[in-house]
Amino acid sequence: MNFQFIVVYFLAYFLVFQFINMKQNIRKPQLQQKNKTIAKNKFTIPAKKNKFDLFLVISVCFPILLYLQTAGFKFTYFDDDRIIINNIPFLSHLGNVFPAFLTDAFMLKMSSFYRPLQTVSYIVDMQLSGTGSAWMFHVSNILLLGLISGLLFLLLKRFSIPPRLALLAALIYCVHPLFISSVAWIPARGDLLLTLFSLLSFMFFIEFLQNRKLLFLLLNWLAFTIALFCKETAAFLPFIFIIYYFTYSTNKRLEKKQLFIILLYAVSGLCWYWLRSKATSGANQNEILGLGAMLSNLRTFPESLAQFFLPVDIAPIPSFSVFKTFIGLLVIALLVYFFFRNKAKLKKEKIFCLSWFLILMLPPMLFKHPLIDYLDHRFFLPLIGILLFVLFLFPKKWFVKGDIKQAWLVIAVLVLLSSFTFIKSDTYSNTLTFYDSAISHNSNCALAYYNRANLKNNNGDFKGAIIDFDKTLAICPDYSDVYNNRAYAKANLGDKQGALADFDKAIAISPTPYMCYCGRGNVKKTMNDIKGAISDFNKAISVNPNEGEAYNDRGVANYTSNNYKDAIADFNKVISIDPKNADAYNSKGLVMGMMGNYKEAIINFDKAIEINPQFAKAYSNRALAKHSLNDLNGALEDCESALQINPNDKRALNIQAVTRQELQKEGR
Repeated sequence: MNFQFIVVYFLAYFLVFQFINMKQNIRKPQLQQKNKTIAKNKFTIPAKKNKFDLFLVISVCFPILLYLQTAGFKFTYFDDDRIIINNIPFLSHLGNVFPAFLTDAFMLKMSSFYRPLQTVSYIVDMQLSGTGSAWMFHVSNILLLGLISGLLFLLLKRFSIPPRLALLAALIYCVHPLFISSVAWIPARGDLLLTLFSLLSFMFFIEFLQNRKLLFLLLNWLAFTIALFCKETAAFLPFIFIIYYFTYSTNKRLEKKQLFIILLYAVSGLCWYWLRSKATSGANQNEILGLGAMLSNLRTFPESLAQFFLPVDIAPIPSFSVFKTFIGLLVIALLVYFFFRNKAKLKKEKIFCLSWFLILMLPPMLFKHPLIDYLDHRFFLPLIGILLFVLFLFPKKWFVKGDIKQAWLVIAVLVLLSSFTFIKSDTYSNTLTFYDSAISHNSNCALAYYNRANLKNNNGDFKGAIIDFDKTLAICPDYSDVYNNRAYAKANLGDKQGALADFDKAIAISPTPYMCYCGRGNVKKTMNDIKGAISDFNKAISVNPNEGEAYNDRGVANYTSNNYKDAIADFNKVISIDPKNADAYNSKGLVMGMMGNYKEAIINFDKAIEINPQFAKAYSNRALAKHSLNDLNGALEDCESALQINPNDKRALNIQAVTRQELQKEGR
């Protein structure tokens, strides 16, 4: 990636070279005819369009090159596991594009997050990559950032920002360290798509106001509708359009075509609301939504501004801090000061910019995560309003009269922020790096400790997992999932009594203790307390009779206690709930084998292998059944298949050795 870094800075110095050597090409405003003239102090004067805009190319390419290293990053397992990894079968089928509009962002219909076009974009990524690896998802985020940077540059020019200043501002914004998570973190895709289509929608709206062509109004509505299905924040965009229209339009009289578009907006909003209601009907009722959430999130306003103007402590999972809140309040005071001080600038321009920020910050503040204060990627679209506010404070003569002293300062800021972003984006390179960084920046983040503990649990580091689980509970003592998962770690270390105690605690405080009962039942089963295990599995089934795991676990317990009839009934229930459950067919085949019904056992093993061709145990189990029916050649073939998948399959090795001896005796 050193080559990438060199190319980025080559572009930066090339940009400096352009500032020094390019001939001045100050674009003169084109005033609209037929009573559509816009005053020079308005910031929507169109500029002449060059056939080839070098600045536009730089604005697109620079952020792409800066973030190119993230294409090699892995998943962070911070929501991307729940959104992508756990849903690979759904995302792998192009036919699920339309069903994506009828489910939530996690494809579980259990949350209030509705991002269907984000899901569709992941489906497209899967089709392009052909695998569930992370690289294509990262590449899409990088390309989206490049498009956003180009659009932001064009939009700033539409606001009469001089081209050079517009280019620098767009680049500084898109390489700002505050927005690393918007690009390097795959689940931020919704905010990238939202920003892209929101900018497009606004540009079409400006174009319509300047020439009154219905086409641009239709494109404005289309881009808005797409943005709406990317993320809920887009529902607030019409307020921005209304403020802009009644503040800057020279002709405020509503025409028939505008009334027609208002009708289309209403149709889009109603369709979105209806589909969202269907998709989120099973949302967790414990989610903190509405005014209460917004009040608890008020500190987000000053802290977002503090990190935008002083990006010295950008954390993957940030938390409220007194320092950042104080700095943010100082920034707010300065914004108020400049709002009233600079008489050369019209207040309505500043009002529009601040309205952009305040209105688009509201939607994410209406949701409060119990373990997260806020996430930086939600600021990506709102802070464009603050960028505009700052730009309108700059004297335009700095960038249009050939004096580049001030340009050097802005370019230095660009280079500094790019360097910081390039280095800090490595935080998202892999799961452990991500959570180590999150904890180092925010030592009171219970969620970071919990997720890192789960990672260690999955990697077999049970002692390390327990340490992180303990730290999680020190911060959040009523976190039921922590007790449940720590119980698994203790059980794997042989501390079965400690595991049972944790399961007891989890069951006592969990509103949905289904998995806790299953876990406690399995620990009791290993302690030969079959009766107690079956009792726990029965409780799990009473909590959620439509989940197959408890039936499967109870079936194994019944099988262990030689209660074959009930075991088969349980496995049949699992299959009725999930016909693609290969484990259930394999377990049922084992029971049939124990009952001496080897032909029926082979039928079930066949089904398990059909569902999962890489199921080594099913091959070795089928080999034993075939051996029992004296189909020695068939048993030998299944042993070879099992060993190709798992060379250490002891059952397959034993059956293979015995079968070969018998074949030798028979002279085959």
